[in-house]
Amino acid sequence: MRVIFRESDHTYWLGDKQLISVTQLLKKHGLATNYTGVSEEVLEKAANKGALIHKEIEDYIKTGAVGFTSELSDYIDITAELGFAAEDSEIILPAGEIPEDKVGEYFYAGTADLIGKIGDGYVLADLKTTAKVDKRAYAWQLALYERLCGVKFDSLYIFHLGKNSKAIQIERISDAEVDRLFECERNGEIYSEPGLVIANELLARAQEAEFELKRAEEVKKEAEATAKEYRQKLYEAMQRQNVSSWETADKSMLITCVAPSVKTSIDSTKLKKEMPEIAEKYSKTSIVSGYVKITIREA
Repeated sequence: MRVIFRESDHTYWLGDKQLISVTQLLKKHGLATNYTGVSEEVLEKAANKGALIHKEIEDYIKTGAVGFTSELSDYIDITAELGFAAEDSEIILPAGEIPEDKVGEYFYAGTADLIGKIGDGYVLADLKTTAKVDKRAYAWQLALYERLCGVKFDSLYIFHLGKNSKAIQIERISDAEVDRLFECERNGEIYSEPGLVIANELLARAQEAEFELKRAEEVKKEAEATAKEYRQKLYEAMQRQNVSSWETADKSMLITCVAPSVKTSIDSTKLKKEMPEIAEKYSKTSIVSGYVKITIREA
């Protein structure tokens, strides 16, 4: 018995048992890319374009036919640069014959875009034509495809085709988390990814401190811009009057006019590239303490 993909309604069947698709499973558990706010018209247009590009690439792999889209040209270029050789495309998973007594073990299915090799390493890859690069969603998608394949690939890749086409190597989701997703699905629960466990008071105080710092930095930036404007005016006045130094009557402020000069520095990037042994000899290694980076997003 094999998994059948029914094109008419985009459903997967194993005998008379309908399987949930990888896309549906990820969306159900909040692991798919969120397109809330994007109109149905835009989504449909993007889906149609994506289907066309997928078909062109499939035809190119299987028959060598070269289509007309720039995305196909980009695919050819980036895979050649990467050394990726496709061996199969549009693979319905799980693939092959499934014994009757194993049918109950399968509850989801999907279609992997590409299986190939880079050197001696096997690669599972997917094609994306979306504007947004959502590595976490891609990682989950490839993790579920890999489980359906029943083997561990040497690497996972996304070929992101569009304005800035590129190959993106994807970090693998741990087996433990994939198992936990499956357990949640079987138990009728919604999976949630591991998060940071901290006291609410600590989080609130940290957030308050970051907002206060952000406000202070904005005030400082404005003050620096104003000070720079007046310093330039003072510099021009001192240049016109040929005054190199001047002090206020109460001696609270000393103004010094610094003449233009030539500054010489070392281009470390160029030095490392052209004279790596010299750069290595005079490099200094130091330990940088770990820290937390916080990004404040506008509401």
